Amino acid sequence: MASSNMSEPRDSREPTSPSPSTSSSISRDLIQNGTPANKGLKSLVLVLESSNEETQEIAATVMADIFTMRQDICDILAIDEIVQPCMKHLTSGNQVIATQSARALGALSCSASATSKNKMSCLTEGDVRPLIEMAKTSSIDVAETAFAALANLLSDAQIAKEALDDNIVMALTRVLKEGSLEGKISASRSLRQLLNQFPLSEVLPDYSQCCFIIHALLVCLSGISLDNVTSLEPLDVLALMARTKEDSHFSPPLCTAFLEVPESLEPLVRCVSIGPPPIQDKSIQILANLCQGRHSLLGEYLNRSQGCIASLASRVMESKDMEIRISSAVILISAMRDRREQSIDILEASKLLKDLISALVDMLKQHSSLTSLDIEIWKPYTEKSPLNYEQDVLSVPELGKVSEETVALWLLSLICSYHARSKYTVMELGGVDAVSDRLASCTANRQEQYEDSENIWTCALLLATLFQDSVIVQSSEIMRTVPSLASLLKSDDIINKYFAAQALASLVSTGSRGIQLAIANSGAVLCAVALIGQVESDMPNLVTMAEEFKLAENPSQIILRTLFELEDVCTGAIARRSIPLLVDLLKPMPDRPGAPLIALHLLTQLAEGSETNKVAMAEAGALDALTKYLSLSPQDSTETTITNLLGILYSNPDLLYHESSRSTSNQLVAVLRLGSRSSRLSAVRTLQKLFDSENIRDTEVAWQAIQPLLAMLESGTEIEQQAALVALIKLSAGNISKGSAMFDVEGNTLENLYKILSFSSSLELKKDAARLCCILFENSTIRASPIAAECLQPLISLMTSGSSMAVEPAVCALNRLLEEEYNAEVAATGEVIDLLVSFVPGTNYQLSEACIGALIKLGKDRPNCKLDMVKAGIIEHALDMILDVPVSVSSSIAELLRILTNNSGIAKSSAAAKMVEPLFLLLRRPDVTMWDQHSALQALVNILEKPQSLAALKLTPSQIIEPLISFLESPSQAIQQLGTEVLSHLLEQEHFQQDITTKNAVVPLVQLAGIGILSLQQTAVKALESISQSWPKAVADAGGIFELSKVIVQDDPQPSQALWESAALVLCNVLRYNSDNYVKVSMAVLVRLLNSTMESTVTIALSALLVQEKGSSRCAVAMAEAGAVRALLELLKSHQCEESAARLLEALINNSRVRETKVAKYAIAPLSQYLLDPQSKNQSAKFLVTLALGDIFQHESLARASDSVSACRALVSLLEDQPTDDMTMVAICALQSLVMHSRTNRRAVAEAGGILVVQELLLSPNVDISGQAALLIKYLFSNHTLQEYVSNELIRSLTAALERELLSTSSINEVILRTIYVMFSNFKKVRFSEAATLCIPHLVCALKDGNEAAQESVLDTLCLLKESWPQMNEDIAKAQSLISAEAIPVLQMLMKTCPPSFHERADSLLHCLPGCLTVTIIRGNNLKQTMGGTNAFCCLQIGNGPPRQTKVVNHSICPAWNEGFTWLFDVAPKGQKLYIICKSKNTFGKSTLGRVTIQIDKVVTEGVYSGFFSLSHDGGKDGSRTLEIEIVWSNRPSNDSM
Repeated sequence: MASSNMSEPRDSREPTSPSPSTSSSISRDLIQNGTPANKGLKSLVLVLESSNEETQEIAATVMADIFTMRQDICDILAIDEIVQPCMKHLTSGNQVIATQSARALGALSCSASATSKNKMSCLTEGDVRPLIEMAKTSSIDVAETAFAALANLLSDAQIAKEALDDNIVMALTRVLKEGSLEGKISASRSLRQLLNQFPLSEVLPDYSQCCFIIHALLVCLSGISLDNVTSLEPLDVLALMARTKEDSHFSPPLCTAFLEVPESLEPLVRCVSIGPPPIQDKSIQILANLCQGRHSLLGEYLNRSQGCIASLASRVMESKDMEIRISSAVILISAMRDRREQSIDILEASKLLKDLISALVDMLKQHSSLTSLDIEIWKPYTEKSPLNYEQDVLSVPELGKVSEETVALWLLSLICSYHARSKYTVMELGGVDAVSDRLASCTANRQEQYEDSENIWTCALLLATLFQDSVIVQSSEIMRTVPSLASLLKSDDIINKYFAAQALASLVSTGSRGIQLAIANSGAVLCAVALIGQVESDMPNLVTMAEEFKLAENPSQIILRTLFELEDVCTGAIARRSIPLLVDLLKPMPDRPGAPLIALHLLTQLAEGSETNKVAMAEAGALDALTKYLSLSPQDSTETTITNLLGILYSNPDLLYHESSRSTSNQLVAVLRLGSRSSRLSAVRTLQKLFDSENIRDTEVAWQAIQPLLAMLESGTEIEQQAALVALIKLSAGNISKGSAMFDVEGNTLENLYKILSFSSSLELKKDAARLCCILFENSTIRASPIAAECLQPLISLMTSGSSMAVEPAVCALNRLLEEEYNAEVAATGEVIDLLVSFVPGTNYQLSEACIGALIKLGKDRPNCKLDMVKAGIIEHALDMILDVPVSVSSSIAELLRILTNNSGIAKSSAAAKMVEPLFLLLRRPDVTMWDQHSALQALVNILEKPQSLAALKLTPSQIIEPLISFLESPSQAIQQLGTEVLSHLLEQEHFQQDITTKNAVVPLVQLAGIGILSLQQTAVKALESISQSWPKAVADAGGIFELSKVIVQDDPQPSQALWESAALVLCNVLRYNSDNYVKVSMAVLVRLLNSTMESTVTIALSALLVQEKGSSRCAVAMAEAGAVRALLELLKSHQCEESAARLLEALINNSRVRETKVAKYAIAPLSQYLLDPQSKNQSAKFLVTLALGDIFQHESLARASDSVSACRALVSLLEDQPTDDMTMVAICALQSLVMHSRTNRRAVAEAGGILVVQELLLSPNVDISGQAALLIKYLFSNHTLQEYVSNELIRSLTAALERELLSTSSINEVILRTIYVMFSNFKKVRFSEAATLCIPHLVCALKDGNEAAQESVLDTLCLLKESWPQMNEDIAKAQSLISAEAIPVLQMLMKTCPPSFHERADSLLHCLPGCLTVTIIRGNNLKQTMGGTNAFCCLQIGNGPPRQTKVVNHSICPAWNEGFTWLFDVAPKGQKLYIICKSKNTFGKSTLGRVTIQIDKVVTEGVYSGFFSLSHDGGKDGSRTLEIEIVWSNRPSNDSM
C-alpha cells in the first residue's frame, strides 16, 4: 500500500485496482517474456532512463504503483534489469523520481525470496546509502518511503551494519514519533531487522531511548485493526525487546519500561482479548515477561478487559506451543494473585474453569522438559539475596527456566485456594495422583538432577492447598504422599522444606489418626523442629505467600502441636528424639527470634504428657537452657511460660537432683523478687517442686527465698498465700533453723499464721497454715512464744471442722505444741482427750500417730488423763491397730501402752491382760525397732508380774519364746535385761519349759559355732551334728554354711581334729540336703574337705567343686590355686573316689589358664603313673585321665616336658589294652600332640611299640580311628627321626586302610593319602618297594573319586614316584608306570576341570606315562577325480614306522572306512606327526588324492582329537576334499581299533 501521506499529484496518478480475472491475466502477461504486457514493462524501464524528468517521474510512479499493488509478482520481477535502474535513480536530484524509485525497491524487496535476493547483485555496499540518506531527510514522507524499502533490505547483515553505523536509529525513532501508521509499521519492520542482527544494547544503547520506542510501538499497536491480521511488526519488536537477555545493561530492567505508563498495556491486553491466535500468542509472550514486575497492575487490566481471562484460558487449553501454554498460564497467575475471586468468577461464567483445570492436570502428567522461557513466576528469596537489597523481596525476581508442570501447579494452587469445588475437580481428574507421582519421583532421587527445582516445592504447595479439605484427605491415595513430603522436608532448600511442612500441616489438621501416625513415623517431626523460626528470619515473604494461599503461618508448629497431642507420639521415641532439637532452640538466636517461644510451648506440651519426656528434656539440657533464658529477663508472658515449664519438669522427682536445679532456684528467686504477679505465682509453684529436694532446701538460695515468700504470705491473695505456704512448708521441712529464720523475719510470721487460722474462710488455706505451724513448732523457742500458745484454740477449732484434710495438720501442730508443759497443761481437758482418741482409729496413720503422740504427752504424770483415755476406749483402739499399722504407729502405740501400764491399777486390769498377745505378736514383726522392743518388753514386764495375765493367751510356747531368743543377742543391754526378765516370767510355767523345740535353738547355736571361743564352738557344733540331720535347711537358713566354713578354715585358735571333722560333717549334711547350696561354699573350704578321712565328705566336696567349675571358667583357676589339683592327684593315687576325682581333674586341666600354671606340669607324671598302675581298674576314670593328658599336651611346652616320655609309654600301654573307641581316639590325639613337637617323644612312642599298635589301628573298622592313626603316623615320620622303623608293612597298612575306607564308606580319606605322600617324600627307599607299587591302583582310584585335597595329595605322590623311575629297577619302574597309566583318563579330565594349580603336575604325568594312540579314519568327502571313478584308500604312518593302510572303497567319492589303527608307546609321543595319504586305485595304477599331516602332541593332554581335515595336493589345499579323522590317546586300545 502507498503511504497515506503521499502528495496529491502522486495520489491522482494511482491506478484503480483491476478485477480479479483481469489481475490474473495481467500477472501472467507481465512475467511471460514476449507478451505485450511484458514488453510494456520493459518499455517502462527504458522510459525510466529518459532524459525528460517528467517522463521519468511518471514511469517511476507507474512502476512503483504496479509493484506496490501486485506483491504476488514482485518475487519474479526482482531482477537486475528492473532493480538497477531503480537503484540508479535513488540519487536523482528530482525528489519525486528518487522517492518513487524507493517505493518500487521497497515493494520488490518486501516479497523477494531468498533466491531472488541472491540475484540482486547490485545491492552491494554503497548501493543502499542513498536509501539511508533518504531515511534521514527532513521530509517525513520521504523517510517513510525509504524505510519501506530498507525494512527488508536490512535483513542483510552488511546493509544492517552500514545503516546502524550511519545512525539510522535516530531517523527510525523520528518516524515512529511523527510518521503515519504505515510509516510506523515500516519503521517497526526496520527496527526488527536491526534487532535480529545486533544486540539491543548496540541498537538502542540508551534506556530512555528504549522507553520511548516501547511506548511509541505500543501507541502504534493501538491504532492497528486486528481484523484478518496474522502478523504485526510493532508487536514483533516489542516481543524482542521484552525477551531481551540484556537486562544487566539497563538500569532499571527494560520490563519496567512497559509499566511506566500503565495505560500503554491496553493494546497488548486488547491483542490477547480479540486478536487472532498468532497475535494473541505474541502478546502473551510479551505480557508473560512483564508478569515479573507489577503483577497487581497487570492483573487489574487483565480482569478489566472483557474476554482476556477467557482468551488466556483458551490458549492454555488449545495452543500446541508449549511456551504459549506456559506464558498464558503465567499471565493467568498474575491476574489471579490479587483478584482471585474476580478471575475465577469470569472463568466460571465462561464455563472454562473445569476445562482449564483438566488442561492443567494434563500438563502435570506430560513430564515435559524446561522451556527456553526465562520467567520467574512467584518465588520468594532470602533477605540475604543481593537481588533484593533494600527492596521488596518479591519485586526483583531472579530469572529462571520454567516447565509446564510448574505453571500448572501454581495456577491450580491459586484456583484451589479460593474455589473449594475445584479441589474436588482436581481430585477427580487425577491431579492428586499426578502431583504425588511427581513429588515421589523428585524426592526419590537427588534434587540436583532436576532442571526445574521450583517444580518440587510447588507440588507441595498444591498439596497443602488440597489437603485443607477433609474430604480429599480421606482418599486412600493420600497416604502415599506422606513419605515424599517427609523426604522433601529434609531438603536443604528452605522453600522446599516450608511448603512440605505446609502440606503436612494441612494433612495433620484434616487427616485421620492413621495419617497423623504415618506422618509422625516418617521422620517429619525432627525436620519440622529444625524448621521452627527459619522461615520468619530467612524468608519472611514466605509467610506472606502462605497467607495469600490461606495456609498456616507456622506450619511446623501446627505439625508438632497436632502430632504431640497423640499419645503414641508424645510418649514415644519420636518425641524423645525431637526434644534435644527443641531444647537447642531455647538458646537465643538473633536470626531466629521467634523460635525459642515456639519451642517453649512445644516442650511444655511434651512435658505434660510424659515423665519420660521430662527426663529426656533434662538430659538434653532443657533445665540449663530455661534457666539461662529466664536470666535474660524475657517478656512477662514468656517468663510465666518458662516458670510453668520448669515447674512441670521439676515435678519429676528424678530431676530435683539435676545439676541445674540450683541455678534454676536462683533465677526463680529473682523472679519472685522482681517478676510480674503471674510470674511470681508460677515461680512459687515451681519452687514448691524444687523444695522437695533436700539439696535445694539446704542451699543459700533457699534461704533467700524465705523473705519474698513471707512477703507474699503477708500481702498476697488467698491463691498466692496458699502457694507461698506450700513452698514454705516444703522449704522448712525437717530444718528447724529455717523455721527460726521465718520467725525472725520482720512481720511476725506466726502472727500471720494465727490470723489465717482464726479468720480465713478457706479451709485449704487453714490446713496449709496448720502444716507450717507444725514445722515451726519444732523450734522450742517458737513453741514457748506467747503467740504460739494463742494458736492452741484455733488449732482445736480446726480439729472440730469435720474436714479430714484439715484435722491431720491441726493435730500434728497441736502435738508439737504439747511439747511445752504449759501448753500441755492448758490442753489437758476431757474434751481434747476424747477428740484425740476419736481420731486414733482409721487408715490415716499419720493422723493416728500424731493423736497417739499428743495423748502420750498429755498422759505423762497425769493419772486422771490416763484414766480418761482408758474410759474413752484408747486401749481397744490401740490393740485393734497395733498389728496392722506401720511400724512408726505401732511404736507410738507400744509407748502409749507402756505409759498406761506404768499405772499399777491399769496394769492389773483385765484390759491390760488383753495387751499380752498383741505385744508378743508385735515383737515378732520383722520391722520392729529397738525402741519398740524396749517399750513392748517393758509393758510386758509390767503386765506379767500378774500370772493370771497369761490365762487368755492363745499363742504356742514356740511363738513366744522364738522372738525372745533373739533378744538375748541384742546389742542393747537394756533389751537384754528386759528379755531375760520376760523369759524368766514365762519359764515359771511348766508347759513353756517342755515345749521349746530344738529348731528354735538352731540360730543361736549357729551363731555360737562361729563365735571363735573353742569351748562354745565345740558344744554348738556337736549339737548341730545331730540337728543338721533333721533340720539341715534351718541350719543353712541360719547362716550355718558360713559359720561352719569359718570353723573348717579357722587357724587361730586351731580347732582339734575331732571338731574339724565334726564341722565338716555338719556342713556336708547341709550340702547333701540341697545341692543348690554347693555354690554358697567357698572353694577354699571345699578343697580343704578333700583332705577329710571320711569318704562321704570327700564325695560331697567333689560334687560341689564340679558344680562350681561348670558355673564359671575362672573357678577352675581359683581351684587350682587353692591346691585342688594336688588333692585330686592324691585321691587318684589312693584310688579313692576315682571317677569323680578324675572328672574334676580333667575339667580343671581343660582350662587353658590352668594349663599355664606349674601344677599342670606337675600332674603329668602322676597321671601317667595312674594309667600304668595295675590297680587302676575304673575305666571311666582312666578315660578321664587320658583326656586330661590330652588337654595338657595341647600346650606345646608341656608336650616337650621331660615327664612327657612317661606319658608316651602310658598312652601306648593303654592302646595295647584295646580300650574303647572313645578312649582310643583320645589316646591317639594325645600322642599326636606329644610327637608333633618332640623328637624324644617320637622315639619314646616307637620304643614302646607304638608303631605296631598304631599300624594295627589303621585297620580299625572305625573310620575316625583309622584316620587319626594315619595322622599320628604322619607326625611320627614327618622327619628322619624314626627312619629305622619305616617298613613295607607300614605302607601296606596305609594302603589297606585306604582300600578299607573306600570299600566301607565309598569315601577317600585325605589324611591317609597325605600320610602316604609324607612317607614317600621323607623315605625315598619305600618308593622302590613292592608295597609302593601295590599302592598305586588305590592312588589312581582316589584320584578319580576323591575331592580336590585328595586329588592334590595323589598327584604329589605320583609325581614323587615318577621322579624315582629313572633310578629304579627297570621292571619296577615299568610296572609302576603301567599301573599309573590307568590314571591317564583321569588326568586328562583334570586338565579340563581342575584348578590351574593342578595342570603342571597332571601334564608332566601325562607326558611320561605309557599309552595307546588310536587313529580312526572315518570317511572321506568329495574325493572325485577329473578322470575315471574313485576307488579310495588311505595310508597312515607315524615317524619312520611302518605304514598302515585302509581297505579300498570302490566307486565312491565319499567313502566310509571306519577303520582304526593303534600304536603303543612307552612314553607319550612328543613332537611326532601323523602322515596320511589318500589315494585312488584304478586300472592305470594309483593316483594321489591328497595328503594330511597332523601334530599328535595335543591329543596326549586332551585325550580325543577329531574333526574334518582338508587334503592338500600339489602344494596347495583343496578345501572341498576332506577326511574325517578321530585320534585318541588312552591307557589301552579302544574296542574298535582292537
